[in-house]
Amino acid sequence: MNALRAVPAPGDDATQARADLAPVEDLEATVEPGYDPATDPEAMLLCALMDVRNQSTDGTDVERITSTLTPADFEDPAHARMYAHIVDLITARQPHDFASVTGALIRSGADGAKDAPLRKRLMGIVTAGAHSVAAVHYADNVLSQSYRRSFHIAGQRLTQAAEEAPEADLFDYMVELGIAQRAAFGRLNTFRRGATGTEHA
Repeated sequence: MNALRAVPAPGDDATQARADLAPVEDLEATVEPGYDPATDPEAMLLCALMDVRNQSTDGTDVERITSTLTPADFEDPAHARMYAHIVDLITARQPHDFASVTGALIRSGADGAKDAPLRKRLMGIVTAGAHSVAAVHYADNVLSQSYRRSFHIAGQRLTQAAEEAPEADLFDYMVELGIAQRAAFGRLNTFRRGATGTEHA
């Protein structure tokens, strides 16, 4: 049972609501064994973006991050899903704290048993202790990791093309991959100069 569902509606039994909320108190069960969000730049970025202290700033850093990073930059699919909801809330000019992101996940259908690990992961992330002022730092780390992964992907695609594509197409395909990697490098440098992704575009 999540915290939002444990809030009693008018006429509900408040005692039952408190009983439903009780399992949430066991925070040891909210993080997968062996996983520490404090060592994961993706998790720390999400934590920093949900930091309530971020909600009262002018939004410059948040805009810089969300206009550059996409869910595809996250290696972990659960993190990508959370980030997409955070961006949607920011775009709608709504709060993007833990409770708001939890609500967005539940509205998207993540309130069942299938997504219990996702909700537990979110609980672990929000308690990781990242401060909002470090959001850009963590975003840079996520973007850097994404850039390096793109080379692995490009290499795999080039290897596959070498085995399966017609000879006449190989060089053009290699050039196409190279152009994409140069664009990815430009995006990383643009972010590090303090510009937004829209300015780079």
